[in-house]
This record gives sequence, structure tokens and C-alpha cells, in this order.
Amino acid sequence: MAVDPWLPRCHRREPQEGHGSLMPSAVAGGGSIAVCTALDAGYLPLVLVVAHSMAASAAPDSHVVFHVLYDGPDSWVVRRIERWRHPQVDIVLHRLPNPFAPIGTINGFPPSTLFRFVVPRLLAELDRVIYLDVDLIVEADLKALFHAPLDGKPIGAAVDVRMVDEALTSHPHRQATRDGTHGYLRDVLGFASAAEMLGCIQAGVTVLDLNQLRELGYEQRMADTMLRLRDLLRFADQCAINTAFRGQIALLDPRWNVLPEALVDDMWDDLAPELTGVVALQRSEPRIIHFAYRKPWRRWGLPGSDRWWLHARRAGLGPYFAWQFLAARATIELSTLRNKLKRSRKAYG
Repeated sequence: MAVDPWLPRCHRREPQEGHGSLMPSAVAGGGSIAVCTALDAGYLPLVLVVAHSMAASAAPDSHVVFHVLYDGPDSWVVRRIERWRHPQVDIVLHRLPNPFAPIGTINGFPPSTLFRFVVPRLLAELDRVIYLDVDLIVEADLKALFHAPLDGKPIGAAVDVRMVDEALTSHPHRQATRDGTHGYLRDVLGFASAAEMLGCIQAGVTVLDLNQLRELGYEQRMADTMLRLRDLLRFADQCAINTAFRGQIALLDPRWNVLPEALVDDMWDDLAPELTGVVALQRSEPRIIHFAYRKPWRRWGLPGSDRWWLHARRAGLGPYFAWQFLAARATIELSTLRNKLKRSRKAYG
């Protein structure tokens, strides 16, 4: 797939004059911390949770410009985001079609997960940006992450503790998992050894050197990788980045991408020995808590979910996500009941 070099001009929605207008220098980078995400419009409510967490954690001298690329119709949440006002966080909305939509679903993941690959081209005025998924909360000022050294590499990210743990575990009851994930990292993603697998990254929090990525043809490289591997990829965009830029990714401080499991002492008591130091560091000071697999608005009692709900309520979206939680639980209960009925019918003919 050759990515169409033309896209309709995105709609940049600026705060109105007299209401904390965004300075041109801030949009272009300047002294601000540039952050971005790319998503389907249905996930826009999560943008406000992330923005609120960034604002709550910002140091007094920090200013964040949060670029949101979204595909889909405007709605009540767009108007809510447009009204967002905080002296240290500005949200800039860019509405445009996802050029990766023709690729279709990749192993169950919708093409909206690939939208992030247009970031270097669409944010042409920026040299560097932090990319964030929106299923997370920021618990520390982002300045250190934004300025993290990349050692000349185009991407920085933290190790994927869960994936690497599955690949390297020595626990006797997890050998089937080990064999499957170890083989996947070796045969599909190209990590030739256990040492190389320790460089497998979780892509929900990344620092992007946009100039280098433009020179490397990032967007086309990612499109080619997706088309070549398609449903072989377990986690679509994340696995594609790992294989397309294997050896070209700087490992960041793991505290910048902490899964909920790392927050509780007994949830990873059989962790692969190579990762015990990483998880101990994450547990000591989580700077970003990333709900990459289980979502607090769908599942109750996840470690760190109390912090997520605090930000959701303070962003004025507590009732909205409470309804989402109830709807998700009802769907799960209905599915469970249907499966029980099917089993009963089979058992009794």
C-alpha cells in the first residue's frame, strides 16, 4: 500500500481570543512539551482524562500542547474538549480521515490503531513529540520524558514487561506460554536471542524524533510492515514498530510505562528474573500508569484504577464512564449466561 501523500487539511481548533489563546510558538514547539495521540472519535472522552492527569502532574514551569488527531464525527465530547481550559495544558484538535483505514482489521485490531503512523507528517512543525495512548494516566511532570536522550535513535520507549516476561519465564506452569511468545518474538518480530528480546518495547508511550522518522520514511515503512505481516501481528501497531525498528529504539526509564500488575507485590511473583529490577523500579515511582490490557472503565478493582477514576471524575466524566462500566459488565454477564445455557443444552440433549 502506497500511502496517499495528500490528506485534507486538518481542522485546528484554536481556543477563542480572550480564553487562553494558544500562542503560535507553543503549537510549533517552542518551550512547550509537545504530546500527541491519534484515535477514532469514539475514544475522545479518554482524551480529557489524560489531559486532566497531565495538568494535575505538571510542574509550575511546564506547559503542554496536546495534539489530538481523530477520525470520525464531531459530538458532545468535541465541544467539551474545545471548552477545556488550563493554564498549563492546551488541547489542539486535528480532525482528518485515517489514511490507513483501507488496510482493514489486523488480527482483531481496527485500523484506528494504525492512525498514529501519520504523526510525523501531520505535525510537520514539530521536531520531537511524546506519543501517548489514551488508556493511561500521567502521574509525573512530562518534561523529563520529553527531553529523554535517545542516543541518536528515532524512537524511545520502555520495555514491554508483559511480553518479555511471557517469552523468558522459567516458571514450570507457564511453559506453553513461554514457547508461544518466545517463538513469536523470534520468528515473527525477528528478535534472535533472549538478550535482544529485552529490547521489545511497549508502544503506548513513545518519544518520537520526528525529523529522523520523516527522513526514514516512517509512514511508508509502517504501511509496508503491516501489509507484509498482517494477521501474524499479535498487537498490530505495537508489534509492527518492534519489527520495523528493531535495534533502532532507545530504551526509556521503565517508570514511564507501568502496567497495573507492576503496582502490586503479589501479582507478578513468578516474574522472569531479568525483569525483577525493572518492575521494582516501576513499583517505586510509577510516572505513567498504562491500562494496556484491562480497562478501569470496564473492570473493577484493577491496581491503579482508583487514580484513573479520580481523574475521570475531576474531568467531569465520572457519570459517563460509570455508565460505560455498567454497560460492559451487563454485556459480560449476558455472554456468560448464554454460554451456560449452551452448555446446559448440550449436557441434557
